[in-house]
Amino acid sequence: MTRLVMMIVTTDNTALELTAMDQVYKDNISLIANKNISELVKANPDLLIFPDYLKDNEDDIASEPIFELTLSDSKIILTTGNVMGFIGVQNTQLKIQSRFAQSVIDEASDVGTVTNNQEASIEDYFLHYMLQKVLCFNLFDLKHSRNQTNVFDFLVYLFPYLLKKALSQGLYKEYQKKTYNDSNLKGAIDIKAHLQRNLPFRGSVAYRVREHSFDNPLTQLIRHTIELIKQKPNLRDVLHSDSETLDFVNLIVQHTPSYHARGQQTVINANRKPFVHPYFTEYSGLQKICLQILRHDGLKYAKNDDKAYGILFDGAWIWEEYLNTLLRDIGFKHPTNNNRKGGIKVYAQKFSGNNVRRYPDFVKDNRIILDAKYKRMKDNHISRDDLNQILSYLFLYRANIGGYIAPTVDDNLALNMGVLNGFGGSIHKFKLAIPQQVASYQAFKTAITENEAKLIRAIEALSFEQSDDDSLAIS
Repeated sequence: MTRLVMMIVTTDNTALELTAMDQVYKDNISLIANKNISELVKANPDLLIFPDYLKDNEDDIASEPIFELTLSDSKIILTTGNVMGFIGVQNTQLKIQSRFAQSVIDEASDVGTVTNNQEASIEDYFLHYMLQKVLCFNLFDLKHSRNQTNVFDFLVYLFPYLLKKALSQGLYKEYQKKTYNDSNLKGAIDIKAHLQRNLPFRGSVAYRVREHSFDNPLTQLIRHTIELIKQKPNLRDVLHSDSETLDFVNLIVQHTPSYHARGQQTVINANRKPFVHPYFTEYSGLQKICLQILRHDGLKYAKNDDKAYGILFDGAWIWEEYLNTLLRDIGFKHPTNNNRKGGIKVYAQKFSGNNVRRYPDFVKDNRIILDAKYKRMKDNHISRDDLNQILSYLFLYRANIGGYIAPTVDDNLALNMGVLNGFGGSIHKFKLAIPQQVASYQAFKTAITENEAKLIRAIEALSFEQSDDDSLAIS
């Protein structure tokens, strides 16, 4: 019997009215509502957050809830923030797409799945596109049936990225117990095995030895994940999307000779304990993603407890890293506070406890400071916190041009907000238009590439001209 699954489809930074929800579904999502993300991750090991260093995120997203449930005039309101992705509890699933997703009226739901809202997004072209740019994989087309959660696809997208990060530290090896039966005795004799196999004596000795091996439960887990992805026609290309990924895939295959498809559950059981190592630190995230991929169907259909499962993305982080793929080619540096690279010291002299740094999103020649904002920004308004933030950066860098870059459904925009008092300089606002009403993913990529070029031309113009006009037209 097919298990009925309730899927709620919404977008980031949106308030959705849930007036027709059954009580059981409300009770399910209430288990994860209004709780901060760090609390949920600690209590739910099958819930993945990307990136995984939320505590170092300046946006402090770890202290924010994935969504809030409130009661207003007997109506249930579900309000989302910057987090996108998929999360499920028991037979209730919540899919949070970007607010720029393509939407149509859904006429045919998947078997065993119902949606509470009639209008459901077919494809989230924008989120897929940003992930493709940030994670450096090739995605030629999107082929999903309506109302699919696509959570498995997102897990597969992350796999090559985390594989490269892990194997950049080297191929993991650990001590394994091995048994041999030959004349090269180098360990403890296995008396029982020796008597069973070597009488009458022919020169061989059965023995056991502990030796370093690349063929271990963790590398076997990676190998099983690779083999599963190979079976997915629409996704297996990510395994050879670039030469480095292909080399690492081949390296894993080469060093796991004991692989057998029927040993998958044994390997999963051997990896139940979270991987911790003082040197191979990047393997922790890879282990998590491999377990999620291999256990995806089990998580999706056989969840009977109150634990949450799924994968979530920090929209602000993805937007910032996506913009970095555009701005680095025109000379912008991208300080990052998660690994303490770049940034500027707040104090001219180092005193005890005063080695404080600030990390603007993008800096060019210590003269232009740009801040990425994944939120709705009114054309002629800047919030107090946003303005104070950019002003502090301008002061510390002694820069004379500051600005913001935000996505929009409207046309591209470059706006000069005005000249500053005091030390002088100017504040600018840029908006990148996210294509809407496109017929395919390829059409979306073509349209947004054109908009990216317009954005870059407008930003480059800051280096060569100072305009007293209130706005700069993007052509």
